[in-house]
Amino acid sequence: MLKKLCVVGTIFASLSIGNSAIAAEVESETTVTNISSFSEVSSLTAGITAETSGKKIKCTSKVKASNPIFGSPSATATSSAAVKEDHISAKVRVYNSKGGLRGQKTDSQTKSTYAGATYTDKSTSIPATAFGNHTYVKKSYKTVVHETKDKF
Repeated sequence: MLKKLCVVGTIFASLSIGNSAIAAEVESETTVTNISSFSEVSSLTAGITAETSGKKIKCTSKVKASNPIFGSPSATATSSAAVKEDHISAKVRVYNSKGGLRGQKTDSQTKSTYAGATYTDKSTSIPATAFGNHTYVKKSYKTVVHETKDKF
């Protein structure tokens, strides 16, 4: 009986860990777009004027899709920056296995370091993929745009 419980516990642990985030760091002085194979992306945005030349701000974008045993599947997109941005936004989009949009949510903030949006799917079938769209705008710095992706 104890062996069976250990095996079930191991299977349950691997199922719950199987959706862990893949982390990657991308450094760039230009606008970053279409990085859709990662669930987490970080980049440094460079200053474009004389007063900000050589200065960089770290921006981190994440999307996390989760399918709990009890409850509804949900996806959360978060955008965070090391300093206050003039405009920061996070948008999460959830798609089914045939590519149809199931739903989306957006959060947009001004003079903030964080934005986050969560979409909870209330249908009976499990979604396939979640995308996060992230935007960082600060005066005298290049605008950064990330796209992240995670599977349910």
